[in-house]
Amino acid sequence: MNLRSIDLNLLPVFEAIYVERSLTRAGEVLHVTQPAVSNALARLRATFGDPLFVRAGRGMSPTPAAQSLIGPVREALGKLRGGLDPRAAFDPKTSERTFNIAVRDTAASALIPVLARRLERAAPGVRIHCHQVERAEIPAELASGRLDFAIDIPALARPELDSAPLISDRLVCALRRDHPKAKRRLTLDGFLALRHVAVSSRRAGRTLVDEALSRVGEKLRPVMRLPHYQPAFHVVMSSDLALVAPLSLARRYDVACRDLPFAAAGLDLLLFWRRDAADEPASRWARAELIAAAKPKS
Repeated sequence: MNLRSIDLNLLPVFEAIYVERSLTRAGEVLHVTQPAVSNALARLRATFGDPLFVRAGRGMSPTPAAQSLIGPVREALGKLRGGLDPRAAFDPKTSERTFNIAVRDTAASALIPVLARRLERAAPGVRIHCHQVERAEIPAELASGRLDFAIDIPALARPELDSAPLISDRLVCALRRDHPKAKRRLTLDGFLALRHVAVSSRRAGRTLVDEALSRVGEKLRPVMRLPHYQPAFHVVMSSDLALVAPLSLARRYDVACRDLPFAAAGLDLLLFWRRDAADEPASRWARAELIAAAKPKS
């Protein structure tokens, strides 16, 4: 396509429609009328030879062509904004930017308290909003700009996302301090004989423990299933139930930790962000803060 045929004024409209999924809301963001957005969309469609956005319920859904365009469009707009506005350099001491992060309670419990202490000193006006988002929805949320970052397992990797290692942990069996088996090495039979509480954000499906046990021909039959670790640890501390959990998280509670009597994959979490946002000063700063907050204390 000949770049001379593209009106650069249309690119912010494209981005706004992609993020808002609504012509009316895109107009409000851009401070223009809805007919002006409709006219710009018609010109975009003619330029790219594709509908770009189609009706989906009460909103607009991007076509595959629009999904492939959003990255280059954002990259181009980011460079233009950064080059034309010297104030685009990010100053954490004065910024009131909100960063939206998809993170589950395992990583949040280990990371966010440290991050909060760092931000109190270095960026008191910056806000962090954490969300629990289904893994299948995270790429679209990052692409739309509703999320700035996601902390998840390597399976989230996509060509349009960059990532960096963040947290590496191992699983242990947590028991109350005075549990009869809290002071001895666990055997496989002993582990399976325990009554377990399992933690999973899903209503059904295998956990990391289930996958590890399946390799030795065994299966866990938990008596309780919870969506978060915090209530699960309180159950463990007040009962004879056992819980398999990340070691870094278990150390935050008054429980005994025993090594698992079978091989289990470690819990590796990565920090993900949009590749086209890699050079944005605010994104670079926030990534550095998140990675620093995740580093174990020396």
